[in-house]
Amino acid sequence: MNTSAMVVGSAKKIIIHVEKFDVSNMKEIKKSIEGEINRKHTNIILDFSRVKFIDSSGLSVVIGTFKKLKSIRGQLRLCGLNPQPLQLLKVTQLHKIFTVVDSCNKLK
Repeated sequence: MNTSAMVVGSAKKIIIHVEKFDVSNMKEIKKSIEGEINRKHTNIILDFSRVKFIDSSGLSVVIGTFKKLKSIRGQLRLCGLNPQPLQLLKVTQLHKIFTVVDSCNKLK
């Protein structure tokens, strides 16, 4: 399993258990996230603390999740971003759109 989920306060935290979030696993991760949204979890935290690399496929999952949650007045937060995923968000200017929290331990 590439993800696991837990309740953190009023949010559902989805931990991504891969070092590379790319085309090889993006469909399974997307399906897990969509499953939580379909179960009416509209306050989602994506925990990237284990992800060392994300490509455009992985990024498209994050963008799609953000758009879906926004359309239903939900919230998406990203936490635990390692250097490469964080740099990708900065290069694409998405760090200005997404809520990014340094440490997943700060979330409640």
